Amino acid sequence: MSLLMAANRSIRVLTGLGLIEEGDIVQTFTNEAEQAAYTLAEALSEKAMAFMKNAEEAGNAFRSGKMAMRRQFKARGLSEAEADIRYSGTSQAARSISDNQFFMSLAQMYNSAAATQYAKALYLRSH
Repeated sequence: MSLLMAANRSIRVLTGLGLIEEGDIVQTFTNEAEQAAYTLAEALSEKAMAFMKNAEEAGNAFRSGKMAMRRQFKARGLSEAEADIRYSGTSQAARSISDNQFFMSLAQMYNSAAATQYAKALYLRSH
């Protein structure tokens, strides 16, 4: 997709969401280097959001597993503390926690890269 088409698509999406109204000032870039940096920043930002969603799903998997273990232990007449201790030792809990940490570190890396590209686009625009 050409850079101009990508920019027009972004503006259409923002307009369609009601985020941009007629007469609003929209950040525009005048040369290819600025636009390339901005487009890359947008792509990196989208990738970071996808990884944050994966991290959230891993966190939810941990919580749902912990709650299921608590229900099982409660049915047997055992305490929540015992259930939490038992669940924390399971491979499902370890995997959920490691997935959450892994995806959050990837999201942080992509967000940092996106911020760098946004800064580059703004720098190129001012010079």
